[in-house]
Amino acid sequence: MTQTAATPTAVVTNATLPLDSIRVRENVRDLDTDHVASLAQSIKLRGLLAPLIVRRVDDAYELVAGYHRIAACRQLGLSDVAVLLSESEGSTADSAAENVTRKQLTPLEEARAVQAMLDEGYTPEGAAQALGWSAQRVAARTKILKLSAAGQQLVATGALPLSTIDNLLRVGEVSAPVMEAVVAAIAAEQISGSQFASMPAWSIGRSLGAKGAPFGAHLATLRSLDSLRLGKKYDALMAEAEQLHRQVDQYSYGPPPVNFTQADVDQARAAGVLIEFTGSGDKPIITDKAVYRELAKQAVTRTVEELRVRAAARAQGKRAGAAKRERTPREEVDVEHRASLRELARQAHGVNLDLGAALLKDLAAVNPDDMDIARFFALGVLGPATSSYLGTGDHVARTIAANGLRLVLDEHRTTTTPTLKSGKPGTTKVAYGEPDAAIKWMWRFVVCRAAGYAEAVVGVASSHSGASIRSA
Repeated sequence: MTQTAATPTAVVTNATLPLDSIRVRENVRDLDTDHVASLAQSIKLRGLLAPLIVRRVDDAYELVAGYHRIAACRQLGLSDVAVLLSESEGSTADSAAENVTRKQLTPLEEARAVQAMLDEGYTPEGAAQALGWSAQRVAARTKILKLSAAGQQLVATGALPLSTIDNLLRVGEVSAPVMEAVVAAIAAEQISGSQFASMPAWSIGRSLGAKGAPFGAHLATLRSLDSLRLGKKYDALMAEAEQLHRQVDQYSYGPPPVNFTQADVDQARAAGVLIEFTGSGDKPIITDKAVYRELAKQAVTRTVEELRVRAAARAQGKRAGAAKRERTPREEVDVEHRASLRELARQAHGVNLDLGAALLKDLAAVNPDDMDIARFFALGVLGPATSSYLGTGDHVARTIAANGLRLVLDEHRTTTTPTLKSGKPGTTKVAYGEPDAAIKWMWRFVVCRAAGYAEAVVGVASSHSGASIRSA
């Protein structure tokens, strides 16, 4: 039977019936014990002011309206009650409308009332007209009963906002286990209903994080191959990808990002395993692990091929840049000059090491009769006074010699070892005198030993073209 509007109840007579003769079918809303107690108190004081509405069904009577009132009468232990006997067959609208108007129902109770009317043949438009609702409200209430019992209970308590039902049902169309995982997470307060309303994809990700939860992954960037176990072939490809990534980008660290493309998303959508939220900006979620593994293989292979092309192009560009032009004569001279300086620096480093070893070994104590000492001072006196590869200004051979004297002569350095409060010796410190003092000492030494070193000085001087013995 199809109805487009509610049919008014035809009450033909007032009657009194035994309370036990009235059959109560399953009601659309839960029994409110507090409301029943309040009605019982009112009926006890003033009597049943609003008779129960019943109808005849075969040889019995069935309650149409007055679910809480009959419960209150039974609580009082009444034997007979006043009723209005209705002859209308389509009494669901009466019951639903009476419940809605007498006491505010929860959305779940409203959904049950609407569904009872639809089960008896009302169209959504007819139910809306009978209840005085909009068609949108009727449609929204019918969706509640498409949820599982746990989801319906969350709606009844207000933990699951009505605005989230469409998204939750969309998840259920793709994967019922994922929908139940979200419901369980909200019931366990791991996420809130408002979070699911504003960030559905993020909320699903949190819901799937627990052990034993159904599979689900964001189809954007491949995070790891460990859980997918793609095999040695793809492990080797990822290792190659990391090497190629370093060739393409010298500042890279770790493996390159493996991104899924729109074509991958289209494949998952065609397979019916993709959860998407239009307009939310959230990344889509794939719910089938087998399909996800195949898409991951494609993404890894595609990433390696792209890196190979980029690495080859980079190498070719380097070769082309190197062969692009030859050096100019000036550039060639500069290159050779820098090479010569590097070689001189290398040789000087070796000479400095030898000189240091000699100072420690042979010059720890000055022996005026040693010819090596004579040569050392002669070089200090006759060393170049102009710029050379040793340096400019004070960086000449005699300054180097003077600095060496401070290292080996006790009178030009002071060694102190402080005593700590504990009585133990502290760190030994060495303080050196001024270089000028060492140079003066050297000149005095040369003057005093001039007679003994004359032959050595003349011999060394002859080996330095342009050098002259300076008079003290």
